[in-house]
Amino acid sequence: AFHDIMKVEDLLPAVQPEHSPYHGYNSGDVIRDHDMALRYILEHYPNLVPSYSVLAPAEQRVIMFTQGKMNFNHGWFVQAEGPPGAMLASFRRILKDGAEPADVSFYFLHWFTDLAGAEATPLGG
Repeated sequence: AFHDIMKVEDLLPAVQPEHSPYHGYNSGDVIRDHDMALRYILEHYPNLVPSYSVLAPAEQRVIMFTQGKMNFNHGWFVQAEGPPGAMLASFRRILKDGAEPADVSFYFLHWFTDLAGAEATPLGG
């Protein structure tokens, strides 16, 4: 289980020059968004997360889908805190771009685990 591992600040990666720019981050920038930081590591240094690196490519693709920025806040959606058009536009685009049902299902599992780790204190016991 490595979903929220990047909430440990000492593990946050800095974008290397050969990967810059990276989703709005420049060379030397520390990626402080825990999902994007994990995506960066999985994309460029998958061997650092052995439980990911041993997965089949299709399984890795599903994991990477959950680590992208969809600009979709499921919490806001469930609680009707945002306008549906604005909230669902990028999600709709992703679906039209070929997201598989398994991708979306796993994304919602990811969202559920995000709730579980929302106030995580992994080193606090």
